Amino acid sequence: MRLNQVNADHLDFVRSGAIYQIFPDRFARDESVSADRELVDWDAAPTPQNFFGGNLRGVESKLDYLAELKVGNIYFNPIFDAPSNHRYDTRNYFEVEPLIGTGEDLRSLAATAKQEGIGVILDGVFNHSGKDMPEFLAAKAGDTEWRDFFTVYPDGSYQTFGGTEFMPKLNTAHPEVADYFARVIRHWHDFGIAGWRLDVPYKFADGFMKSLREKTKDLSSAKYFIAEAWNEWSFATDFEAVQNYRTGNRILDYVHKHSADSEDFIIDIARWCASWKDFSVLPHFIDSHDTQRFATACEGKQDSWQLGFALHMLLPGVPVLYYGTELALEGVNDPGCRATYPSQLDAKQKAALEYSTPFVQLRGTSKALTHGGLEIHEMKNHAILFERRFDAEAIEVLVNTGWRDDLMLANIGGEWLDMNQKPVTLGDKVPQRSLFYRTAR
Repeated sequence: MRLNQVNADHLDFVRSGAIYQIFPDRFARDESVSADRELVDWDAAPTPQNFFGGNLRGVESKLDYLAELKVGNIYFNPIFDAPSNHRYDTRNYFEVEPLIGTGEDLRSLAATAKQEGIGVILDGVFNHSGKDMPEFLAAKAGDTEWRDFFTVYPDGSYQTFGGTEFMPKLNTAHPEVADYFARVIRHWHDFGIAGWRLDVPYKFADGFMKSLREKTKDLSSAKYFIAEAWNEWSFATDFEAVQNYRTGNRILDYVHKHSADSEDFIIDIARWCASWKDFSVLPHFIDSHDTQRFATACEGKQDSWQLGFALHMLLPGVPVLYYGTELALEGVNDPGCRATYPSQLDAKQKAALEYSTPFVQLRGTSKALTHGGLEIHEMKNHAILFERRFDAEAIEVLVNTGWRDDLMLANIGGEWLDMNQKPVTLGDKVPQRSLFYRTAR
């Protein structure tokens, strides 16, 4: 199966490099920002309730690091005023949560990031709000201006997101809800935002997303919407992209679980990409704030993590790098996956970063990876030879996740770079548990 290269267009800012996902409370803290609540020690264990005080100025102080990695965009989990540490229970859609900074901090961050060639993607929680949102409190009190924004029953109960009492569901079937969130998108556009990820849009009423897009179609920041999605994508017709966990799960199957051989792995990924309208802006996730860390999924096996991380950067689509995954941070699903980015790296983390950095940088600098297609040259057991090409620029990738060396029919002889960027000369066999790449002939 083959994927064709794509041409440059207004979404090149998405293709330009990995998307770096940041959970705002946990990435970096600038001590000049005063906290309005008790914070735990930066290296403490995360819980569903505790706060670490990560903030926007802290992120801005780390932009040099992200620029060195050749990251293309930052995707923030919610930054709007909300009482929880995850902030999916929005209290005010027009204000930054004071614990992480101000609107001017966001404006400064977006402007400085843009100078480094990095965009800012925000998380829009438009399916539900928090129970402390003034508009919801007014709706519960019977205010006619707001009652149709939510579904409140005569006994005072109300429709929620997932039965979660502190997150009342918005009535996205009501036309004025689309008007309201169009104003939200316009408001943050003026702060230099590049795009949006929308939370649980598969629960939106029919027509809501189409209406929202129509009302914001003049904005550059409303040209790239990512839909939260897990296994089912058919609802996302009005989005540029979905969260592609399928590829991340298949990477784990291939490099660690061995529940996928080379055909299962690369053919599935090619088909998923081909099924989407533009695979080159499809973000794929190997972990996130909603999953266990990739290193944990690999059960501490360094070779599995290395193989998986490299493939994550070399496959079609846009790799999403959840903060600290480049360090092989470990953590079970929430709250373990939401630990802080280390204040000081230990030897193991430094070694992981030394390994991961060249692959992230390659993804941000190679046209073959940003715009290139995919051609599969050979598959044998757990070995694959494939090529990413854009015009005359191409990268060949040779990988074997199996436990034996495999003889290949294709001509794989000659010089390659191995997973540690060291030059290696191969003959006609690809060694077990290995990955190599080179500029294609």
